[in-house]
Amino acid sequence: MKEKNLLPANLKITVSTMKFQLNLVKSILAVAGVAAVSAVSAAPASAIGFSFSNIAGGDTYGDAYQSNFRFDVIDQGTSVLFNIFNDGNKNSADMFISKVLFDDNNFLSNVVATNVNNKGDVSFTGGASTDQLPQGGTGFTTDYAFTRNTPGNKLAVQGGEMLGLSFTGKYDNVVSALNSGALKVGLHVQGIGSKAEYSDSYISSISTSNTEATPEPLTMLAAGAAVGFGAMFKKQRAQAQKAE
Repeated sequence: MKEKNLLPANLKITVSTMKFQLNLVKSILAVAGVAAVSAVSAAPASAIGFSFSNIAGGDTYGDAYQSNFRFDVIDQGTSVLFNIFNDGNKNSADMFISKVLFDDNNFLSNVVATNVNNKGDVSFTGGASTDQLPQGGTGFTTDYAFTRNTPGNKLAVQGGEMLGLSFTGKYDNVVSALNSGALKVGLHVQGIGSKAEYSDSYISSISTSNTEATPEPLTMLAAGAAVGFGAMFKKQRAQAQKAE
């Protein structure tokens, strides 16, 4: 009687190890693919919050309301988006932004789009302009100006509303210029007072705290792949050891 040929014990271990290695390679490729898709879909979009200050020596009608107005700057790759907010009472028609102006100094090269994802019933028109900010004086030289469309003031930025303006520009340079005051944003606000008969102007505040960074897509890819790789490796290794 012939004896059956038994497989050596070490052969089973080798097969299991090879299977583990193959599955590990597949897992790495899968994780890298998911991370790449995530990096592409999560396009750079760093928002930076800026506030406005009163103009020294100007009208004081709106001094108590400067905190109602702010803007964000969002990285769009080759362009930057300014979102201008009026955080006042949305149930009141008082204190509306009628005009937005930019003292640029060549940090913004041209207007890409106006009325970008506006919030509320808002509509503005504008572009390159020498129109001056009321009370801005010699400290504010206008390069771009945007005015609410008529008739009336319905399409101005009322309380609870937002205006979006997009320019060609490099995000890091724009944020740095805003922080230093080399680039300034001005607002003309109307409808102030119990009878809505007053107006006032504001200029963006100089700050050194607005420094939020944008994650690079390749950094996101590497981080995602590393986390996924670690989890997959641990699971596959445990399965291989159990099979042995």
